[in-house]
Amino acid sequence: MKIIKIIFSVSVLILLLLGCENVNEPLSYEDGAVPAFVTIDTENQEVAAGGSLEIVFELGQTQYENVTVEYSISGDAIEGEDYTFASGTPGSVVIEHDSESTGLDQGSISLAFPVDAAFGTTKDLIITLQSATTESGESLELGRGEIGAERTYTIGGLVEIQEGTYAYNATGDFGAFSGTFEVTVPEEPVEVGGTPYFITTSNITGPLFGAGAPTPYAFNVTAGGAVIGAPNSHVFPTRVMDISGSYNSGTGQITFNATFQCCGAAGFGYQMVASPQ
Repeated sequence: MKIIKIIFSVSVLILLLLGCENVNEPLSYEDGAVPAFVTIDTENQEVAAGGSLEIVFELGQTQYENVTVEYSISGDAIEGEDYTFASGTPGSVVIEHDSESTGLDQGSISLAFPVDAAFGTTKDLIITLQSATTESGESLELGRGEIGAERTYTIGGLVEIQEGTYAYNATGDFGAFSGTFEVTVPEEPVEVGGTPYFITTSNITGPLFGAGAPTPYAFNVTAGGAVIGAPNSHVFPTRVMDISGSYNSGTGQITFNATFQCCGAAGFGYQMVASPQ
């Protein structure tokens, strides 16, 4: 029993001594501690002319004070022509400390891409971190290893596609169906929800509403091959759909991915693959 008491007393003493260790001693990176760092959290991606993008800068751990991040912009995209700042300052962003938040501190900038940005081609906009400094003057690491110190956003300019008759096959929640529609590039863009669309299809819903009830729809195609549909049809009756897809400039084949957000069929969708005749 005495031996047990002695062992217990020694254990308590060791814990007390450890508790008196200087906890303010900085952690050693060599010992495995991760240094404070900042990353560009918004990943590499293609963005479309006529769209927008929020670019988020994020701390790896809170610094309990604001952090000023300096960054550079490179690539062949031209400010004022291919992109503009909707919010934020070119070259720097302040990550403000939020003492009430349980998440990681973030700052951001927002870019807008004019509808005629990079028209007929693609251009790169590259954001590279240059420095990150706390209010008290401490410098932070840039990126986490090879990740997040630089990001590339490819602006897909809009292109025109072949006009004429397209034959399609569709599959999805409504079963298989097929037919034809006309693709037209109007002299003036069709504006839907404040955004201009340069191409229209005479019927994106095939026979789903009956032979005499087509759904004309406006859309854009980027030089990167992305299809961007209007939020709803531009003629009465208004049909609300999410339209995306792809375009193969080599074959002229266009793919529509369509999901209804109206008409008692919200959430139901189909894929339509069409080729010029």
